[in-house]
Order: sequence, then structure tokens, then C-alpha cells
Amino acid sequence: MTEPSSGVSWLDGEVAIAVSARMRSQRCPGKALAPLAGKPLLAHLLERLMTLGGTAPLVLATSTSPENDPLEKLGEEMGIRVFRGDEDDVLGRYLALAEHFDVRHVVRVTGDNPLTDVPLIESLTKAHLESDADYSYVPGDALLMGILSEVVSRRALARSHREGEARHRSELVTLFIKEHLDTFRVVHHTLDETLYRPEYRLTVDEPDDLVLMERIFDRLYRSDHMLSTQEAIELLDKEPALLQLNSHVSSSAANIRSVDLDSEE
Repeated sequence: MTEPSSGVSWLDGEVAIAVSARMRSQRCPGKALAPLAGKPLLAHLLERLMTLGGTAPLVLATSTSPENDPLEKLGEEMGIRVFRGDEDDVLGRYLALAEHFDVRHVVRVTGDNPLTDVPLIESLTKAHLESDADYSYVPGDALLMGILSEVVSRRALARSHREGEARHRSELVTLFIKEHLDTFRVVHHTLDETLYRPEYRLTVDEPDDLVLMERIFDRLYRSDHMLSTQEAIELLDKEPALLQLNSHVSSSAANIRSVDLDSEE
């Protein structure tokens, strides 16, 4: 499955693309390996990121907990670099990854978002590098959709880890930055209006999210074609009844906090 990238120049020594995943989940254990159209959820995400091409290392970032050994095996089978760090200190895991690969910036992708928008990664990273930013992201409630990525500098990760509290080291890696935006060099990016559907849940946090994702992939996935975020949204636009499968699921408190911080700017 290959499709040409838009030609963004990924610079050696500048950027790593890091996908954070682990087997442990309070609401949907083992979701990373849940099958979608006969293939693990995480494999779909890694495959779509492989279409970016370029020289930036694509890294599966998981923890040293033995329960994540199957994730490492999956990454190795796919030819993906694997980095294992602290189970609970996710911020520290990203910082250690940046140091290990000696990159100045990390593109952060969440492992439970199998429909992460690839063109956004390209445009966001380009804007980030051109501005030599500390943090680049799409502000607002689009975060709740589960299709976004963000880019953070190694220096910002280091400062966040050094000056932040325990709560800043959680899965919401950039919380410290968002609470101190005026002290970092920040780039606000926009999401194409054809993708902006904050009421659509395309992340997988709970079993009913997985049910919706199974329906989408069963309908649209082909082995010779990368299922685009746009195609998934168009399906839901045409068949809104599918949205009822997970419309009752609440967003995580961390993501809601992140969106609230944007509204306070």
C-alpha cells in the first residue's frame, strides 16, 4: 500500500515521527492489536505513516512493561524502529526517544487514532520547521476527533520534564507547554474545513469506539489503498446513523482540559 507524499523534505537529524502505544488501557485493554479488516489497529496506523516517506525515522514508542512485548514484535515485523521507555512517564519517554535518535523535534502521533490525517502531519511539520517552533498544533475542539498530530521540540520536552509536575508527565505530553504558551515559541495550525467535525469520534478509547472503527474499515479499507481521513468522514456524513455507535462516549478528562486551555487564550 503506497501513495505518494506531497514532497515535504524531512531533514536528517531534525525530526522523528513517534507513535505512542501500549497494551494497557483502562477503558479498552489491548485495543492496539484489535483487528480492523483483518489487521491490527496499530498496524493500520503505522502503514499510513509509512506513506510519508523521507528520511525521518518512524518510531513505535512503547513502555518497558513485558505486556507490551507483542507491540515490539509487531513493529519489528513491519520493519519499524521500536523505542521502549517508562510506563507512566510518557513525557519522559518522548524526551528519551528524542535523545536516543538525536533529533531536534518529534512529531507526536497517538496510537489509538488509526485515522490520523497524514497531509496534516506534512503541513504541520513544514510550518514547525520553518518557524523553528517549540510546539505546533491545531487548537480547539478538533482534538476530540482523534485525527490530529502535533510537533514538539526536544528543548520544549526537556523543559517540560524539568519544570513540570507529575501530572505533566501523563499521556497528555504537551500539557505543561499549553499551560505556559506565552513562554514557548508556538505555531497554531488549521484543520481543513472539510475535515472539521468535532462531534465525530474517530479515536478508540472505549469498546464502542472500536465498533465504529470496525464498521468504517470493513466498508472502506483496501489493501492497495490508504484509507484517508477524508474518506472516513465522507462515509459518516452520508450515513450519520453510524455515529450513534459511539456518540454516548465521553472524551477523556485530559483532552477536555486541553481544549479548555485553548479557549482561555
